[in-house]
Amino acid sequence: MYIEDIIIDNLVINFTILFVTKKVLKLNARNAFLVLGSVLGTISVIFYTIFQIEGVKLLLFKIFVSILMVLVSFNYKSFKSFLLSYFCFLFTTALMGGLCFFISFSFGKAVISESGVSYELGLPMGIVVLFIMILSYVLIHFIKSVKSKNHQSDFIYEVKIKNKEKEIKLKAFLDTGNTLKDSKTGKPVFILTYKNFYKLFNVSLEKLLQGKISEKLEDAHYLNVGSVGKSTKMLVFSVDELELKKESQIFKLKKPLLALSYQNLEQKLDCGMLINSSFKEYLI
Repeated sequence: MYIEDIIIDNLVINFTILFVTKKVLKLNARNAFLVLGSVLGTISVIFYTIFQIEGVKLLLFKIFVSILMVLVSFNYKSFKSFLLSYFCFLFTTALMGGLCFFISFSFGKAVISESGVSYELGLPMGIVVLFIMILSYVLIHFIKSVKSKNHQSDFIYEVKIKNKEKEIKLKAFLDTGNTLKDSKTGKPVFILTYKNFYKLFNVSLEKLLQGKISEKLEDAHYLNVGSVGKSTKMLVFSVDELELKKESQIFKLKKPLLALSYQNLEQKLDCGMLINSSFKEYLI
């Protein structure tokens, strides 16, 4: 059981140290090589434990193994970049040692022996460190996700599309990169998903793919979009009114032009339409 604890502790802690070094220095290293470096470090611990290497020999052996671990785990363009990675590895190792001592001191059970006082945990230290690592990873990604969602919400509008007797409500994203304008009228073009298009006009996807323009669509025509050699055609049509709401502000457009998109914007941006960045120039 003692050997198992050594293996678990060293595999997890070594990988954590190498992973943190990779993230801090933003190194382009595959996790498979970090695992290889961790295994190498773990084998070395078993080796000097079994053969009872001590004193200066142990210190030199540890320095040699640490250099080998860093060489195996990361790629280098120069000796300077290797030294930077190595010293970051040593610094992270020192921090990890401090963390392990803090965990043992705070949550471990004191054991008094002839050599002094030591602390033992009910679980292997590696399991504790792994739990902390996973928890930190989830927390960091959760914070990033919340920040990203808050930033994205600055560009989200509540929209009403009115056409004849029908009215639909959806969320739309203000796309600063959408400067698409109709070649005939010069009006800005808003991009609508098929899901919401179907709610308005009830035109089958099969008919659209065949290139048949429905009589239900007003001012319908095709617009060439893209660069030379990569041009595609989008079906453009008008509706009676478009109302955009952002907090207390309401913007209205009469006879705006919409283009049909088959992209799944609901999944990508949690919205059903892309707003043209120049729409305020054409308000009622």
